[in-house]
Amino acid sequence: MSAPLFTSFFADYDRSIKNRIVEEGYDLYFSRPLGFIFAKWLSALKLSPTNISVVGMLIGVSGGVMLSQQNVLFYTALGGLLVTFAGILDSSDGQAARLYNTHTEMGRYLDMFNDMLVFIACYAGGLYYFVDTYTWYGFWGLGLLSGYMHSLKSNIYEYYKGEFLHFSLTDSKNRNYSLEYIRENFDRTGLIRSITYPILIDYVRRQNQNKFRVDATTALFEKARAYKPEEFKDIYIQESRKLLALWAWVCGSNVMRNGLIISSLFGRMDIYVIANIFSYFLFLGVGKLQQRVDRRIEERIKDWDLADVVGFKQP
Repeated sequence: MSAPLFTSFFADYDRSIKNRIVEEGYDLYFSRPLGFIFAKWLSALKLSPTNISVVGMLIGVSGGVMLSQQNVLFYTALGGLLVTFAGILDSSDGQAARLYNTHTEMGRYLDMFNDMLVFIACYAGGLYYFVDTYTWYGFWGLGLLSGYMHSLKSNIYEYYKGEFLHFSLTDSKNRNYSLEYIRENFDRTGLIRSITYPILIDYVRRQNQNKFRVDATTALFEKARAYKPEEFKDIYIQESRKLLALWAWVCGSNVMRNGLIISSLFGRMDIYVIANIFSYFLFLGVGKLQQRVDRRIEERIKDWDLADVVGFKQP
């Protein structure tokens, strides 16, 4: 591909990503460029973002099942490649939606549901290899504990990414709606939507229960954003961007996906699973740092006259 053609092809690349600050290095230099190529190619083949998401899910689940063969390097490596490719397509569907303005709220929820299925397949497939070592009790115990930890970390990381995009004035659509709004407005007709609804309710409920930012702090930040949007944006970015990177290292899907794949290639996914369970203490540590950052932001806006300001309210 010649330089002018290459430049022309990637001319709208930045429009396909959310915000470079919230993008992990792995995504910026690997998943997003490849995802961009597939977004354009698959969209040219008339595949919608939802179609891309479903194809990625099927590929990822197939790869996860192959991790049950950790004594055969070929199958494990192929499974890892399929799971990695599914991650690229998971990026691609969102990029296609942003490029062609075809994003929907249901598409976002379906993406979350598909991602969950891929990781369930990885944990189930990888741990099945160790049934003789840990017994079926160990299979279920380790799988459920590590799966819960994975879900918790991913949930809270997505929360702080959504908050960062909102308070940096980039995009507020990545925040979840309130439980009340979802209960009253979510269309539950059809099999997919009826399955997605309870998963979404549980996801948002757990996010509200486990986030480290109290509602009073969020309300204060909303008022500051409404009062001096650009100034508060700069304060929020200055104080939060480094911690967001730390959230990515401890809780990001890329780290967890690659941890599963690499440990499986060595035939020891059980070590990663156990380490993931104990990463709860790292998770708590980052949460404490987040609360410290929030207090610093509060300190920097304490002299702002926010008493009569009405902040943004997420529906």
